[in-house]
Amino acid sequence: MKGNYELEKIKKCTIEFRFKLCSILPFLNEVSSILQKSKKAFLFICFTVTYISKAQNFGSSYDFLIKETNARVAALGGVNNSLRDDDVHLVAGNPAVVNGKMAKSLGLTVNPAFANIVQYNVAYADSIRKLGNVFATLQFLDFGKTTETDVTGFKLGEFNASQYAAAVGIGGRKGNFHLGGAVKFIGMQIQNSQSLAIAADLGIHYQHPVKEFSFGMALKNIGRTVKKFDTDQPMPLPFNVQASMSYRLQHMPLRFSISGFYIQETDIQYVDPKAPGKLDINGKEEKESKKISEQIFRHTTIGGEFLLHKSFNLRFGYNHMRRKELRNDDGARLTGFSLGFMINTKPINVSYTYSGLASTGGYHFISLNCRFSQFIIKE
Repeated sequence: MKGNYELEKIKKCTIEFRFKLCSILPFLNEVSSILQKSKKAFLFICFTVTYISKAQNFGSSYDFLIKETNARVAALGGVNNSLRDDDVHLVAGNPAVVNGKMAKSLGLTVNPAFANIVQYNVAYADSIRKLGNVFATLQFLDFGKTTETDVTGFKLGEFNASQYAAAVGIGGRKGNFHLGGAVKFIGMQIQNSQSLAIAADLGIHYQHPVKEFSFGMALKNIGRTVKKFDTDQPMPLPFNVQASMSYRLQHMPLRFSISGFYIQETDIQYVDPKAPGKLDINGKEEKESKKISEQIFRHTTIGGEFLLHKSFNLRFGYNHMRRKELRNDDGARLTGFSLGFMINTKPINVSYTYSGLASTGGYHFISLNCRFSQFIIKE
């Protein structure tokens, strides 16, 4: 009897494995089909990633390009390329997610930070018959007024500083896949000096035909600086390969998302050589060392959305790299964690997120998604 029970258990596990394997076969088949039909494009992308990943490193003058641009993504840990619905803000993370549900939608986000620094973000999408689904975004980071002094500290006056990026993009469908791209015009201004850059974002998105599973990938900030400040210092763009997966549980109103960023970088863990180590059981100091597990986790963010009602959601996220890099001697507290909510009506969607950035405080994001098509009264 025990042998029959074990045999039945093995058969059941085998059937479940085959079912799960069959559920991802459409995804694998379509990936294979696209790669076979678009070998040149695929090889070009591989070459681009290989070339740029060697040339671009951390510490870019345009690091504001990797900052979250809306409350929803901020609540999910700061990165997401796999969500695709009527939220127009999502096009900033992956141009492939633009779709007809976003038509005539305007997204506005305000993100006040420390020292009177404020970031403003605008996104708009529409469907045009001859072009398809198109969008435009604007990211503007205002540093406010800064005191200008001479070498002795004498006040000479005040000046303004800002960074901005304007983008236009388009997306299309190929089977269960969606492809998209955007061109970005980037600028930075400090007093009377200005730098300019141009870049492109490429994205792909897959939606399972039956299950609530989606996958997205984006190559962000492929480009170069065309005008530098009056200096010989290089000004590279923060090239970033990102990928995300989202899945909604069948028997629970919860959608999980896991994302990877800076995938092209193999070493993103910083170890301070001057930092004091921990004492082992023998009283010997052990310095922090680089670990494979830490490297993996610092590439990763996790987030979730409690879909409590179509008009109200709760959101949460965790960014391990942010928690490790921004903690101080007082501890980490909420650094790396983010919490938010969404209130949805037919014409307007309101989202708020608090994102822990340091032990002393964090960022606040307020986003509006206005669907102008809902304001039109049909007779």
